[in-house]
Amino acid sequence: GPQIADLRRGVHVAVGTPGRVRDHLESGALDLGHVRAAVLDEADRMLDIGFLPDLQRILSFLPKQRQTLLFSATFSPEIKRLAQSYLQDPILVETARPNQTASTVEQRFISATDDDKRAIIRQILKERSIRQAIVFGNSKLGVARLARSFERDGLRTAALHGDKSQDERLKSLDAFKRGEVDLLVATDVAARGLDIADLPAVFNFDVPFNAEDYVHRIGRTGRAGASGLAVTLVTKSDARLVADIEKLIKRKID
Repeated sequence: GPQIADLRRGVHVAVGTPGRVRDHLESGALDLGHVRAAVLDEADRMLDIGFLPDLQRILSFLPKQRQTLLFSATFSPEIKRLAQSYLQDPILVETARPNQTASTVEQRFISATDDDKRAIIRQILKERSIRQAIVFGNSKLGVARLARSFERDGLRTAALHGDKSQDERLKSLDAFKRGEVDLLVATDVAARGLDIADLPAVFNFDVPFNAEDYVHRIGRTGRAGASGLAVTLVTKSDARLVADIEKLIKRKID
């Protein structure tokens, strides 16, 4: 395909997902023998979704003499082990404390039943005159259903989940950035790499199963010194997940 043709012509920089890079390596289409720098971006997300074997395989193709840069929003034990295994005499550069949430983000946890959650989100959007927001759910099916429900409520809504093609996701994201969509309803995996300037609010319709995903989710708002709102809707069964989040970010949330 066109990717292989580009690689055969020779490139200075190759950017790809671990799975695709590994495929090209093992087919012989990609040669990393002369690479001087390797960048592992969103390393924590790649580990979360099971890319460690691919990363290990890719790194085994690289020259011993190289610079390796590892970027991660959170600093878990798994990330530390990855750094210790593949970085030599690394220097740690922190732009914020690991697992810290921005002080510009107002974080609220609201007790709710599943039946009340949608109405609570609509009420907050109205009371605060919030134009746009991302709503996170834990499953593809839940996100698809929720997006349809918000659409019926009269909100211009787009769903981002794993069953959507990359082209569909990009179209939804572009529509959101142009202001043609009010709500993006997304799973964590589908929202990976989203960069939306001046996003006023994030809603956790479902409390994330992984506390580090909470940091990722609310990091979409309150960027570059702007204020942001992060609302998490909590049911009685979410107590352990909330405790995990508070332990990770080292603070109690009202």
